[in-house]
Order: sequence, then structure tokens, then C-alpha cells
Amino acid sequence: MSPPVPAPRAVAPCARLLAWLGVRALPLLLAACATTTAANLGPECAQGRGDSCSQWGQQLLQEGERQQAENAFGRSCELGVTGDCTLQGQLMLDRGEVASAEAPLRKGYDAEDKQATLALMGLYQSRGEPGDEERVRQLSWDIPAIDKPDREVMFWWRPSITGRSSYALAYTFQPMLFWSRRMALGFHFAGDSRGAIEFNGSVGYQHYLTPEIVPYGTLLIGAAFQERSANVGVETGVKLCLGPVAHLNLGGGISVGSPFHASIGLGINSLPVDLLLYIAAHLH
Repeated sequence: MSPPVPAPRAVAPCARLLAWLGVRALPLLLAACATTTAANLGPECAQGRGDSCSQWGQQLLQEGERQQAENAFGRSCELGVTGDCTLQGQLMLDRGEVASAEAPLRKGYDAEDKQATLALMGLYQSRGEPGDEERVRQLSWDIPAIDKPDREVMFWWRPSITGRSSYALAYTFQPMLFWSRRMALGFHFAGDSRGAIEFNGSVGYQHYLTPEIVPYGTLLIGAAFQERSANVGVETGVKLCLGPVAHLNLGGGISVGSPFHASIGLGINSLPVDLLLYIAAHLH
């Protein structure tokens, strides 16, 4: 006869007890950790940690402590968290501190924050001091373009009814310094199945009908390789913008190297491409 299995009934109650303690204790432990973390944010902010000031401000705002949140966002703004400059300015406006709100909102505007620009325009419209009307006009000019990228990488496919399609690539610079992104400078390359067609420098103008719909025209000057000559051409079309991330592009053009063509394209913020090129360059 086999010996009895020892104490199964004792193990089961212990397991249930441990499970019960875990279910009851885990939320308490998590709450204690959260409380400890929250309690650390204030001292860490005072020590000059901008991210802690930012998190502390958000927590205070959720708790309804708007004045303390404003102070926390002000500290993180001073420490370089420019998004919090906008929050500080908006909280100041909410309590009627129009004069004090201008400085943090200006910092947000200088960092190309669209919400700061809108709030700053509203401040000038309501204040109505000498020079504010001109400031409102400038901000109105800036707003459609302010959240677009400083640099773009663009790719176009050029379908052809003759059976030999081509493509084009461009790298474009369009900082706010360039007439609030109305002017664009860059490099433009086109090729097909036979190889390179042309390489150009480019200068363009784009008009913001709305923040999303942007017609453009571009002058190309460079070399037409297959024609073995200098190249001059124009491209025109419209961008359908997706904020700071990307845009769709429909257009057409003509040049010495490329007869009249239609194009369908995509442009993206160049930052991911720049980062990949930087990593690739440092891997070799």
C-alpha cells in the first residue's frame, strides 16, 4: 500500500491565503509607489529636473491646483521644456494675467508651437495696444505654416503613357526664416530605367490656401544628363499636408531633361531620414 500524500489540505489554504494577500496588497503597493513617485516630483523639480517639473505640473493640474501647476510649468519652461511654456501662458490667460502671459507664450511661439501662436494672437487681439494689430497680422501669416517641418524629403512617381515611367527625389529646406515657409530651397534629382535624367538646385514658392492645402511652384536649374546639356525646368502642383509629419503631392512639370510629365508624390519630415543617414555614417 502506497503511503499517503502529505498535507494537501494545508497547502491549498496557504495558497489561497497568499493569493488573497496578493490581490489585496498589490493595489496598495502600486498606490504606495505612485505616491512615493509623486512625492518625489516636487523636490526633483526644485533640483532643476525639467521633466519632473513637467510631470508635477500635469499632476497638479489634474488635482485642480491650477496656480501650483502654473508655477511648475513655469519652472519646466525655464529649464527648456518649451511645450510647458505654452501651458504656463494659457493658465495665466485663464486667470486674467495678460501681461505676464506674453513672455512664456512668446517662448512657445519661438519654438514653433501652434497652440502658443494661437494663444498669443488672441492675447494681442484682446489687448489692443499700439503695435498689436501688426503682431496679429504677422501671427496670422505664420499660423498655417508653423507646424510644418523645416526640412522635407520627397519622392515622386511620374507615370508615362509611352511606357517609360520615371521618378524624382528632392531634399528641401523650408524653415520659418524663409518667409514663414513660403520659400523653399533644395536639391532635385530625376531618373528612369536608363539611369539619371537630371540633377538640379531648386527654389520654390508655396502658398497656404489653408494649413492643409498648399499650391506650389518650383524653378529647377542644373544638368540634363541624357541630353548632355544644361537643364532648366519648372514644377507646379499642390501639397495636401498632414501636419508636421508628411504631405501628399499631386503635380506636373517640364524641363530640358524631362518632357511634360504628371507626378504623384509623398513628402515626409526629413528627421527620420537624417537620423538613419547619421547612424549609417557612423557604422562605417
